[in-house]
Amino acid sequence: SSNNYTISYANGALTIGKAALTVTANAASKTYDGVAYSGGNGVTYSGLVSGDTLGGALNYSGTSQGAVNAGTYVITPGGLSSNNYTISYANGALTIGKAALTVTANAASKTYDGVAYSGGNGVTYSGLVSGDTLGGALSYSGTSQGAVNAGSYVITPGGLSSNNYTISYANGALTIGKAALTVTANAASKTYD
Repeated sequence: SSNNYTISYANGALTIGKAALTVTANAASKTYDGVAYSGGNGVTYSGLVSGDTLGGALNYSGTSQGAVNAGTYVITPGGLSSNNYTISYANGALTIGKAALTVTANAASKTYDGVAYSGGNGVTYSGLVSGDTLGGALSYSGTSQGAVNAGSYVITPGGLSSNNYTISYANGALTIGKAALTVTANAASKTYD
């Protein structure tokens, strides 16, 4: 108020601008299991006012979706909305680690026959996902290779490869048993003397 003025009022404008909000996909990791990855591992918000909620529905895309094999993939978040925020998204990483696989040589046995042993008796897998195949070619080494005489020898498997497995090998045993040998005295004769 004023005794010297006739006061009139004119409106002004208040503009509340949208705040910047960054939504970052959390990193995720798993060990190779032959199952395709889907979804994500949640997100972290930078710039969200305490107590606020967002519209829309959080979703994930990127190379991580459907990823099966060991490696690193992109998790891309999206799908959120708000009248109060300008939303930007930051990718996260999915890491699929190699699974542990143990290849064990099966035991083998034979009876001594004078023939040098070679190869093996197959292997047993521990940790192999059903339906998976391995690269390379199964090979055998160790003291069993070329063994001839009765005794115990080592069968060492090797030669396999895979991008999805860390392969370790366990030895098997070759046992060469003694052969049966019958020694028969020859008949003899003489005239009484």
